[in-house]
Amino acid sequence: MNLVKYIAVSLTAFNLFACTDSFLEEKMVSTITQDYFETEIGLEQLIVGTYDALRVTKQYQQGPYCFFAAVDNMTCKNANMALYSASMWQSNGKYTAQMADGLAGEFTSNQLLGFYPCINNCNRAINSIRSGKAQGKFASDAVYAAQSLSEVLFNRAYCIYMLNTLFGDVYVPLEHTISLPNNYNYRRETSANLYSLMISDLRYAFENLPTATELGTNNLGRATKGAAAHFLSKLYLHRAQGSKYGTAEYGRKENGTIDNTNEKSYLGMLYKGQGIADLDSCIYYTNYVIDQDGYYALEPDYAKMFEHKLDDYSNENSREFILSCVFGTPANSGDNGRYGNRLNAFLSTKYVNAAWGIPKYTWEYGGKDDVMAVTNDFGLDLFTNKFADSRYQKSFILEFTTALNGSDNSSTPAVDKDYYAYNDPNNATYTWTQNMANYFNQNILPSYKRQSWKGRKAIAGEHKMGTQDLAFAYVENTKETALEMKIALAQPYVVFARWIKDDNKYYYRPTIKSDGSSYSYNSGEYMGLDKVQTPGSPVTGKYVDPNRNSYDSYYSSRDVPLFRLAETYLIRATAYGLKGDFALAIDDINKIRERAAFKAGESRAEVLARLQPGHEDLIKEEQQWPYTVITDMTSAMRIDESYWDGGSKYSLAEQYPPTAVSVDDRFVNFILNEIAREMNSEFIYYEWLHHSGWQADRIIYHDQTGSDMQGLWDSADNIVSGNGPTGNGLGNFKPWFTLKPFRQNIIDLLTDENGVLLTGEGKKAYQNYGY
Repeated sequence: MNLVKYIAVSLTAFNLFACTDSFLEEKMVSTITQDYFETEIGLEQLIVGTYDALRVTKQYQQGPYCFFAAVDNMTCKNANMALYSASMWQSNGKYTAQMADGLAGEFTSNQLLGFYPCINNCNRAINSIRSGKAQGKFASDAVYAAQSLSEVLFNRAYCIYMLNTLFGDVYVPLEHTISLPNNYNYRRETSANLYSLMISDLRYAFENLPTATELGTNNLGRATKGAAAHFLSKLYLHRAQGSKYGTAEYGRKENGTIDNTNEKSYLGMLYKGQGIADLDSCIYYTNYVIDQDGYYALEPDYAKMFEHKLDDYSNENSREFILSCVFGTPANSGDNGRYGNRLNAFLSTKYVNAAWGIPKYTWEYGGKDDVMAVTNDFGLDLFTNKFADSRYQKSFILEFTTALNGSDNSSTPAVDKDYYAYNDPNNATYTWTQNMANYFNQNILPSYKRQSWKGRKAIAGEHKMGTQDLAFAYVENTKETALEMKIALAQPYVVFARWIKDDNKYYYRPTIKSDGSSYSYNSGEYMGLDKVQTPGSPVTGKYVDPNRNSYDSYYSSRDVPLFRLAETYLIRATAYGLKGDFALAIDDINKIRERAAFKAGESRAEVLARLQPGHEDLIKEEQQWPYTVITDMTSAMRIDESYWDGGSKYSLAEQYPPTAVSVDDRFVNFILNEIAREMNSEFIYYEWLHHSGWQADRIIYHDQTGSDMQGLWDSADNIVSGNGPTGNGLGNFKPWFTLKPFRQNIIDLLTDENGVLLTGEGKKAYQNYGY
């Protein structure tokens, strides 16, 4: 079966029968009945439709607002959300309760979407196979039936896992429904029971799914034995990490249910039961993926996984990808679900500005921006050696080159065209001022050998940028390494620096303002923190898609990796470390970090080689065009136990929260940092942060926007009405925000087993603490 071909049919067929009786009057009822899902083709289509579980978070705002909020390395663009305003973080909050509820399930555009509809689809397929009613190949081929059942069990487990990650204990139906229930007695199942169910189902799936080699590349996106093993290892690790929270101190009662009046119940929700040897089971399944399956391999170049050139989808075949959610072409096709993959818009930046030589959206830089979240200062500072760790450059767009849209129409993708020459009458870029030109000619030009520049002098009144010149670039520095304003202004492109110094004044991410045909830095305004403006700081390049249906489109046809082999290594490393075997943990961590190292022959970004603090330590040849790496940085990326000893310069650079007081605490936080570096801007990090138990502590000590801590950060001189980079936390984060609230209008519908609406006390007992 082709995954994309049937998914729309499957969802449509299910949705006609999944809700109220009025749906039975739809036009398709005369041709499709529930019996259709017991035929060979109908059941095959339904099974393929269950894979929408993997795509739910990529289609609309719900995914980014749920998984890039309540993390320490990213900040939501919505200020109230980023500041953890009480108006948002409550049971009717638009970007908390409503977004999480939308992921759980919603009816829109004549479709039922979300995890609960997917679970219902899965239950329908499970019932057809297990009851023996499934026809055709399902009845005649036991191996095929077991494989198909395994796919559905896998997708149901994925839905349960995501719901548990968002809400903690949740109601999960195990039977399918075709009508409204008699009551809404949706009892929350304990996380322990949910994990027991998922592990049991995935162990069955592991035994019966084909390997990736057996499945073949024509069915990328389907569950495999390797995907089941990876998922199992993750569940075993989470269960082991949560085992210490299963006591009354954290709100877990003797019968396993949760006491939602306990202020620590957000941690009690992390208790998922206890296996006999969960860490050993975790290692067993990671060993299968890494050492036994034989298909998976780390991509030698980190950038190749996310490189997505025009009409080139080869990166999607990477053997590092264990599981991806699949999207097809055209990008706005109905086969891609409600909206398809829109991450290229949700995690983008507004790079268009004629004044720096990109007058229009281009195919290769990405479509219309609808920014939901950006990586914050802590997330960028986690790259403690930006000259050794290529993931910083290969994850984020650090610099943009002048460019023109390469197509004559809005719907034909094309390679970007060169921007006009600096002296072309069509050139509309900023002009040099006399001071800028003087400083450039005296201090920068003698060593500035960029090929496009051709050694030209800066002349006051002439345009700064021309063909293949840089348009703008980012410098992520500290207050101590602030860039002198005169140096920033004299660069042959616009510089956005986190800190700029002018005499004895220090400005945090100052905006630029037009000054005639040129520009200066605005000493009274700032970007970042609670004013998440674009293009204030680097954004991810992992989702840029030049194969859109329109040059300014939201839609993307890119697949999105969900399980990567790098994560498998880090899962195993964590298990080894928690067992006290740091030597084996370090071996696995270093495999990931060695891959991340800049290798000889690669090229660093110009802004890294010339302006990023520390560039002066590079050898002279590496600081000059074409900025080729000469010194292999592999050894510089290797770590040892000193990285979590609490006292070495390496350990201090990791910025562990003060509550990480033991070696084991700091080791786990190092792993979280490494996940944040390796999987930055991927949904994976939220899962790790949440299930580790460190989510609240890390937000409190790392996220200046969300935290209410005082004096932990540097203060700046561009404060607006007393607000901004004052050195204090700006937010109202509370530990229980690590669980999302149930939407109030859903709780108001809940009943007991007799159909009687819950009392106020019953509703409070159902809702997560604090909401």
